[in-house]
Amino acid sequence: MRLDSQREFRTNALINIFHFFVPLQCIKYLNCLTRMSVLYNELKLHTSPGSITVTAQGAQHAININTNTLEVGPMSSNPAGPGREICGVFGIINLPLTPYLIVITEKTEIGPIDGQSIVWKMSGYELIPFVESRSASESVKQLNEKYLNLLNKSLSADSFYFSYTYDLTHTMQRLSNVDDSFKSLTYMERGDERFTWNRYLMSQIEICPELAGFCLPVVYGVLSITTCSLMGKTFDFVLFSRRNLNRIGVRYFVRGADDDGNVANNVETEQIIRHNGQVASHVNTRGSIPLYWSQRSNITYKPFVKLFNKENQKDVFVRHMQQQIALYGKNICVSLIDDKGKEKEICQSFNYIGGQGLLPGVKFIHFDFHKECSKMRWYNLNILMDKLREDLDSYSYFFKDSQGKVTSTQSGVVRTNCIDCLDRTNVVQGLIARYVLTHQLRQMGVLGQGDEIPTSSQFEYVFKNRWADNGDGIARQYTGTPALKSDYTRTGVRTKMGLLQDGYKSMQRYVQNNFLDGVRQDSYDILVGNHRYSSVEESPLAKPRHPVAIFLPAAIGIFIALLILKLLMPEETWTSQISHIGLYIAVIVFLFKQVKAWGDYLVDQPRLYHTLAKAKAE
Repeated sequence: MRLDSQREFRTNALINIFHFFVPLQCIKYLNCLTRMSVLYNELKLHTSPGSITVTAQGAQHAININTNTLEVGPMSSNPAGPGREICGVFGIINLPLTPYLIVITEKTEIGPIDGQSIVWKMSGYELIPFVESRSASESVKQLNEKYLNLLNKSLSADSFYFSYTYDLTHTMQRLSNVDDSFKSLTYMERGDERFTWNRYLMSQIEICPELAGFCLPVVYGVLSITTCSLMGKTFDFVLFSRRNLNRIGVRYFVRGADDDGNVANNVETEQIIRHNGQVASHVNTRGSIPLYWSQRSNITYKPFVKLFNKENQKDVFVRHMQQQIALYGKNICVSLIDDKGKEKEICQSFNYIGGQGLLPGVKFIHFDFHKECSKMRWYNLNILMDKLREDLDSYSYFFKDSQGKVTSTQSGVVRTNCIDCLDRTNVVQGLIARYVLTHQLRQMGVLGQGDEIPTSSQFEYVFKNRWADNGDGIARQYTGTPALKSDYTRTGVRTKMGLLQDGYKSMQRYVQNNFLDGVRQDSYDILVGNHRYSSVEESPLAKPRHPVAIFLPAAIGIFIALLILKLLMPEETWTSQISHIGLYIAVIVFLFKQVKAWGDYLVDQPRLYHTLAKAKAE
């Protein structure tokens, strides 16, 4: 460390001397060079008694972990031995038994996002304990195993992307409008915090400037890169949805907005086209209704929507939309929720607040999707598109010609939501993307002026299926199942088979959201640092679940099994048979009534961050 400090002092001294002799522009360029960071892509993991080391080809320093003191820092000399190849470092997390180094062991190539920078998907990882064996009580070991299971659940999601040469956290338009001070930052420093999913896990490594090249930003979302052909011309079609980690969570446990204006299921979707050196992109956003509301699972098929903190609803709406304006410019806030049933109260509140024109540059449109498109009247979506076309044309899109000159930029977005920001939202975002894409392909010369994308073309199939896959991916991350109404996104037609598939998916969602999502919520909160294990406080995971959550399902299972057994193996007399069957049915009916009464305890509730935060809010 002393040698490194001396080297840094000499470098700064030389820069100060140059200030007297070199023009300001050259000084800025020199500063940029001294700080510029690259990401290492040829890494090796070395483990030995007393240390864990990660080295990289061309790096002056290595990551060194002292497994005796648990300290993490740079090391200037490489360890002996060949080591084993890894693809990157995901970060470090502290768990009850020991800290763990998370490394990416396998990757799958997705393709070049900008024509040359390759994007990879994380397809394998490993958790390396700092200390292999440590004396600890059995309860601590069991608690550590619970944390590991949650962490493995989140890391095993097939949705993490990274690139060694391209900043995936920003849109192409943002990256085209940066100065030298931005370029001089490390990849972790310059990354958009909303989309850098391993920022918390990288904190112990990022603090060391010498290790900047190991700090690989990882994005969570859905990404596809496809080479397509249309009208005899070839181009790249990229669809990239970045999931915002602020207010991250699953369907029924994280809804609406928080005090900072962050909303649940907030996703930025960028559609990129590349052809003959030209590049165009367009951004859509989605996010939960930006009010204070909840819809907690309680065994019922569709829980009631509950508005709370009503006196501050207008404030949180304004706070969220101010965020949107700062990030994207003008906004059209499109609400697709029902004006009846369980969505009625929040719909009326949202319409009232959104329709007041509280912020310049924000337009509010309500389109009751289910009402307008009921009975297969999907052509009514043209009513909504007619309301959007003028603003979409005004907002334009990002376009850079073959000479590298930016000829147009996007000045606003459509911010869409339904109650889940999934199924209805997917349909509308796909229609918007197709409308803008047609204009982009005309400008690139792929289509003639006034031409439309042929509905019989191969690209039509690719476009619809990529958008359907995108919707399915976002839906899996939020609800645990693929999206509904995806048959319309894939084919442009709503079918009876699609309705049957949606019924099956809805049943899957019911099971997932009531009995499996508490664990998924906890896994998200551990990964992004919403919950951080502390040895000085009792972990919520150490507390047992309510006894009724174990007893009631077990009792129902036992009596259903007894009823089936009695039906398969009748007794000698009918009176005895009927009396036993009647008794079992009566007990089962009684137990199911108890299920409704104890629904909140039977649901797989999250046990960490969001359970405590939600209880405090409500």
